[in-house]
Amino acid sequence: MFALAPYSRRFAPAVGHRTIGDVDDLFDRLLWGSDTSGTRGFRDFDLYEKDGSLYFSMEAPGVNPEDLDVVIRKESISIRSKGETKKGDGAEQEDGRTWYSKKSVHVFNYEVSLPFGVDTERAEASFENGVIHISAPRLQTAESKLLQLKRS
Repeated sequence: MFALAPYSRRFAPAVGHRTIGDVDDLFDRLLWGSDTSGTRGFRDFDLYEKDGSLYFSMEAPGVNPEDLDVVIRKESISIRSKGETKKGDGAEQEDGRTWYSKKSVHVFNYEVSLPFGVDTERAEASFENGVIHISAPRLQTAESKLLQLKRS
């Protein structure tokens, strides 16, 4: 008999089966919920205002910036993949039998609502060290306006 606790990746009771991968998938679903978008949970991001401009940054490690579409609207920011980014690692025996292989697919599909309107014409975006940075000045509109009532 064998014990499953503590859980270890070195433990592989059934060679040729996906036992380790199934357990990994179970824990991922329990911890992060369903994975319908191709990512695990939410990506970390910051959204703040400073000196009349909005600043947004989101972690995107291992992603090629040319594979992303970044769209800014007056009220939201959208970051979407143009396609799928596939990565894989694994080890093969010399006779060609695969003993271990793990692959992942990175798909971005994020929409962030903004707390106020921004000037999309003056917005800027950059990608540095695996982080997406976006800045846009606050849309300068009057908060209120006194209206004159006209007689008809």
